[in-house]
Amino acid sequence: MKKVVLTLTASLACLAAFGQGRISFQTDSLHLVYYQNTPGYTNGEAVYAAPGHMPAGVTLMADLYLGTSSTSLSLISSTTFSTVSAGKWNTLNYQSPTISGGTTVFVVAQIRDAAFAAPSTWDSATAPFGTFYGASQEFSFVLGTSSLQYPQMYNHNASLGGGFSTWQDGTEHGRLG
Repeated sequence: MKKVVLTLTASLACLAAFGQGRISFQTDSLHLVYYQNTPGYTNGEAVYAAPGHMPAGVTLMADLYLGTSSTSLSLISSTTFSTVSAGKWNTLNYQSPTISGGTTVFVVAQIRDAAFAAPSTWDSATAPFGTFYGASQEFSFVLGTSSLQYPQMYNHNASLGGGFSTWQDGTEHGRLG
């Protein structure tokens, strides 16, 4: 009986390991968010969420959309912008409960004013959401397989147990405006 319980427990633990592809939702210096045609800001200036740099009451959000089909991306999670690093949002590590590591997914990052709710599915036709809005190009990403690391969504090197991204360097997450 102990052997059956042990085997069943081990099987359930292994089953839980499926669908745990990982991605670190973050930016780097080659993928920043900039202002464009935004009153009061210089075109090409990196977004800076520190106090006094955004209009009163405006809080920027970055939304992660992800899916196994390029025509069906779901809202995964949202994070706020960094008050320390211009052009960047706060890192968010995501582990999928349903998509296995090593799976190629499609990704879009949307930037919006927190006063507007993010749609549950990605549809570029519903944009924009107020004055402060932008979105990345849609790109593919191989979810990480490591149980210890979350490969960055801009990573072009699959050495992290997955994590290969087609997000082109020098392209930002859209321009706000």
